[in-house]
Amino acid sequence: MFRIGIFLIALFFMADAKNIEVDFSVEYGIVGEVAKSHSTLITKEKSYIFESTVDVVGKIAKIVTGNLKERHISKGHIKNSLFVSDMYQVIKSYEQYTSTTIYRINHKKKTVTRTYKKWENGKEIIEEKRILNYYSRNDMITLLLNLPKHIKHKYKSKEYKFKAVGADRKNGRVDIVIPTHENLKAIKNLLDKDKSNKGDWYCKVVMHRKLYNSEKGELLIKIDQDGIVDSVVLKDLIFFGDIRIIRQ
Repeated sequence: MFRIGIFLIALFFMADAKNIEVDFSVEYGIVGEVAKSHSTLITKEKSYIFESTVDVVGKIAKIVTGNLKERHISKGHIKNSLFVSDMYQVIKSYEQYTSTTIYRINHKKKTVTRTYKKWENGKEIIEEKRILNYYSRNDMITLLLNLPKHIKHKYKSKEYKFKAVGADRKNGRVDIVIPTHENLKAIKNLLDKDKSNKGDWYCKVVMHRKLYNSEKGELLIKIDQDGIVDSVVLKDLIFFGDIRIIRQ
């Protein structure tokens, strides 16, 4: 099954706290468009809510995925101009199955509780609840919303290490790599369908979890001057070629 939503959460860098709606198209090699995503970020003075829906499109993709649908929700508060997650939820449905994963972050106790439930034809078949082995103020969405503030030098090669709820299953590790000058040209060739604009910057996001046949979940990303993702490539896939995600 395609796991489109797993890496779509990596698409939403925003430069400032404001209300934004963004649409993306997902293309998979020779197959063409396989999914659409619509995302919204709503902020108030001290709180935010982020929602993203992912819907598979096209006959082939619907057959292969069981008509996969996903919804990602992040809720929390804003402190010192940074998004701080209190809850992150992923809802998935395909074929006769529906599942929900909820991460609740207790900042006072510095704990993260993960609750997972799964239903088959409306009947609950799995229920799990446990405290994770790590704590972070960020989920995958808020980490990337905050990234333009964390990375001050966006054109200087450097590797950054973070933790985010919903990333690596063991310890939440996420690596962000600003490419060297030597690697930048090749990355631009992959990401720039049109010529790049002043203020665009590039990075590699390593989620340390398997995405398709990418063992570490490595994404190449182009971000525009407003802090919004313009395009993404997940490389080194067999059968149909690269996965490309393009802002509409």
